Amino acid sequence: MDLDGALRIARGLLKDMEGKKNHGCVIIKHTNPCGVAIDSSQKNAWKNALASDSESAFGCVVAFTSPVEKETAEEIGGHFLECIIAPGFSEEALEILSSKKNRRMLTLSQFLPREDELRIRQLDGGWVAQIQGPPSVDWDSVKCVTKTQGTPESISLARFGSTVLSEVKSNSVVLVAQTNTGFSTVGVGPGQTSRVEAVRIAARRAGDRAVGSMMVSDAFFPFRDGIDTANEIGVTTVVQPGGSIRDQECIDAADEHGISMFFTGQRLFLH
Repeated sequence: MDLDGALRIARGLLKDMEGKKNHGCVIIKHTNPCGVAIDSSQKNAWKNALASDSESAFGCVVAFTSPVEKETAEEIGGHFLECIIAPGFSEEALEILSSKKNRRMLTLSQFLPREDELRIRQLDGGWVAQIQGPPSVDWDSVKCVTKTQGTPESISLARFGSTVLSEVKSNSVVLVAQTNTGFSTVGVGPGQTSRVEAVRIAARRAGDRAVGSMMVSDAFFPFRDGIDTANEIGVTTVVQPGGSIRDQECIDAADEHGISMFFTGQRLFLH
């Protein structure tokens, strides 16, 4: 299950990075991402993904979108990983990584794009099934609804955050930020019955790294408390579907705090 989630995000990252010479790294624990990053340096992608939540990453599964390099393997060192999956491993990287007992390295030569698929869930006394496709946000139709407008880089960062968010159990938010040479999560708030609590969890994991970050939510904010909490930790941009009867209250809150906010019109629920 963890490998499946890691591959889903990795495939999404490859689509986001199409035409760019970047490396993606995905760290998964109990089906939720702990950290995800893309960077021009594979080693930095690993370091930034790990920094998102190094505590939860103990005993994790990792996916790389490009063959694992010697420098990355040296950086991983003795960190406790259950499994690493990638399109390949250099001879030096494989030798370094294999020195850790019970660590498994898997090669998947080609990370194919995600397609529509039949998903089946067992219930007490039956089954439910549906056709599910990859996350589909029409980024050309995304609207900035606040007085403070986003930067040209905002949409690229929002796409990255949405790719990560699509594999986080709902209700969820992710905090993402631009690094010197890429994008990275800085905090993940997964699987809460209260959306503002998901914000608090992501904030706690991010710490000071939340300052200047973007918050991406898998569904609308039912109250302004999520926006107010985001402001308290230094978030400067919010991305959410919109669609609440209290959308205007959330817009007003963002305007009060000088936060830019985008409505995508697309939920990203995962159950």
